[in-house]
Amino acid sequence: MSDATVVGCHWRLVRQCWTGSKLPVAPMIVSSSPRNMTMRHRVERHAFTLIELLVVVAIISLLIAIAVPSFTQARRQVRSTRCLNNLRCVFVASNMYADQNGSLPPLNNDPNEGAWQYNYILFDGRDFNQNFGPLFVGSKVIDHVQQLFCPLQENPFHQLGTPQNPWPTVPNMDTRAGYGRRPHLTGKSFSSMRKVVAYAADLLHQPDVVRSAHRTFVNVVFTDGHAQRGREPKLLDNALASPFSALDNPVVQELWEALDRATGR
Repeated sequence: MSDATVVGCHWRLVRQCWTGSKLPVAPMIVSSSPRNMTMRHRVERHAFTLIELLVVVAIISLLIAIAVPSFTQARRQVRSTRCLNNLRCVFVASNMYADQNGSLPPLNNDPNEGAWQYNYILFDGRDFNQNFGPLFVGSKVIDHVQQLFCPLQENPFHQLGTPQNPWPTVPNMDTRAGYGRRPHLTGKSFSSMRKVVAYAADLLHQPDVVRSAHRTFVNVVFTDGHAQRGREPKLLDNALASPFSALDNPVVQELWEALDRATGR
């Protein structure tokens, strides 16, 4: 470059500074090498503050508090539906047994059905000849013994396979089903019944046992095969006593008649 050219460049710079005009600015070139990118990310990264962490924890806790009751209620609803399906299976099995044998099996092993509250027997300590026993043993019209138990029942005397209600069975110990059958049906068949009445239901027992399953209602299946909930107040507040006695048979009859009124048909 000649001296004249250098002087010309200097003069232009002085003139731009004097007049206040902006000089062109060359763009800054930033290296895009992996090392520089890593350093840039390190500069931009920042940690959560304590307040932010507390807010996140509070939101998660709130969501859990909302979701858990919903899941619990949904699980109870599913089990209640399974209970209704079990009762339908009990009806179908009883109908098949009556068709094969001409009539339903005896309610229990007491003369004249004894105490009608004793209506849930599966094994009486000796055999399976009463109530629900013949449906599972012998004719085998019940596929699984679990179908004779309410999934929501919390009373250990009516749950399957507890020390109080053994399964497999133990000699000289009762094994009770989770459902009860209506009295006065021994020796009858469904084809001979002209009126639709409640056939089998969750335990019609002392109030604390009734509430140990569905809390505010019982499931019931009728002699035409349909099943539904029964919400009669008498079911949850009855005068049944323990030990069982034939003197309580009128109370048991009132409870079954209350279920008859609950039918939706």
